[in-house]
Amino acid sequence: MAESYCFLTGGRCCYYPVVPQLNSFFISEPYDKLRQERENAILQVIKGHTYSIADHKIRNIAISCKICQQIQSSMFGIVDITGSNKNVLIELGMLYGFNKPVIILVERKEKTKIDIPSNIIGIEQVRYSDYAELSSKLAKAVSILFKLAKEQEEYLLNLEPIIDSQIQRLEIVAKAKKLVGQFKGKIIDFKLVNNVGYIVIDKGRIHGIENGMFFEVFQASNKIGRSYLEEFVGIIIVTHSQDKISQCQPWTHDSNHPFWIGTFNAKPPRHVLRVHIPEDVDKMSEEEIEETISTYKLMRSYIPQG
Repeated sequence: MAESYCFLTGGRCCYYPVVPQLNSFFISEPYDKLRQERENAILQVIKGHTYSIADHKIRNIAISCKICQQIQSSMFGIVDITGSNKNVLIELGMLYGFNKPVIILVERKEKTKIDIPSNIIGIEQVRYSDYAELSSKLAKAVSILFKLAKEQEEYLLNLEPIIDSQIQRLEIVAKAKKLVGQFKGKIIDFKLVNNVGYIVIDKGRIHGIENGMFFEVFQASNKIGRSYLEEFVGIIIVTHSQDKISQCQPWTHDSNHPFWIGTFNAKPPRHVLRVHIPEDVDKMSEEEIEETISTYKLMRSYIPQG
């Protein structure tokens, strides 16, 4: 869930995050002489569920801010666009902007032309001629919404391990960034265990090394004066960090490069290890990484529990 920004000021929403309530509705309708009957028909259908209507609760904040909060805290929208009321259309746009499933209602009269804005004319509407028909059709539409919500929950449950892995990955990256420029390590041994190659490096948990961290391997090549030129030969990933040493495996490397040929039978030549930050997060600041982690954790909190 992306962080919210105020659609009026463009600044960050000062009430973020607003958590939606289960099976809750935001109701938007024209304030006309038929409002009470129409509203009663809608409320009868969603009886027992939480709902918000803009003018039902008085709060000492801007009306647009109150409506925005009510929309964000709802799972669904029910919007009657009869008469193309401008405020109703704005609220419909906000519901879509916050990715809320919406049931659009339109009153159908024989002698009245139905006026629907061209941008939404292709979206299916619930058309009714009286409030008995409204209640009947709306009840069917709401049952479909609840079914979709259940499918979404199942989808979110499938996303759970993906979200968790992203949180873990970014937390490791945040720690790795703190080591950039401060860490220098080296390979101290190569091992073959059940035909699986392991690389042992000279740093462990006490040096801030964690499973999942990446390190670039540079081989010293030509010597110029007292210094060596360094040649990049591959990336390794930490698979098991201990107190003072860590086991790693090659992540990307050229198996034909002399550095890797026969490495599991001999000590490596002169080399150095440096922290590697994946390209997709390399340009992110620590603050941006922390904000992204918070966003993933917020998404994680929306997943239904057991």
